[in-house]
Amino acid sequence: MSYGTTSSREIFDLLIAWLGVSFAFSLAFGLHVSLTSVLDALITVLVPFVIVGSGFVLHELLHKFTAQHFGFWSEFRANYVTLALSILFAALTRIVFAAPGATMIYGSNITKRQNGIISAAGPLLNLALAGLYLPLWIFGTPGTPLRSVGLYGVEINVWLSAFNLLPIGVLDGRKVLDWGIAQYLVIAVVPFIGAVYVFFGFFNLF
Repeated sequence: MSYGTTSSREIFDLLIAWLGVSFAFSLAFGLHVSLTSVLDALITVLVPFVIVGSGFVLHELLHKFTAQHFGFWSEFRANYVTLALSILFAALTRIVFAAPGATMIYGSNITKRQNGIISAAGPLLNLALAGLYLPLWIFGTPGTPLRSVGLYGVEINVWLSAFNLLPIGVLDGRKVLDWGIAQYLVIAVVPFIGAVYVFFGFFNLF
């Protein structure tokens, strides 16, 4: 078993999950953005694909590379049932529950600390990406494509970070909490504060 390789199945699953989650975000945004021009339509559909492509794919890859750093086998696997449900939920509610699959990790003697660090890596990456998009949103001219990209980038990445840090089920937050309450609070507080804004401002993007 090779720890440092990427299989064709993993690439395929990442691509399908990326397209599915991007479509879910497009549905959530597109239902309430006024499509008065071709430019508006392109922003509504294509920008989420690019931003989710970086936010989601890099999130999962950072899980993978961090696990491999500790010497464990790791690959992403899509879950087509939860992916379809995510798309359906986004279409009905305009809220994205991004659960298209998970990065699988196999190895003996994985400690809570190692598992916590591996799990925290993805959400922290999304938080860093949100910070990179923030200047475009703050300093961009209202109503321009550049500011829209910044706003999408902040909101999508903050949402991905906070959602994955929920301490339930198989989400990253559960494993970070198992690592320690203090560690969980330090890692989760900023994404959760940001998610409160995203949730209440989600329907007023422009």
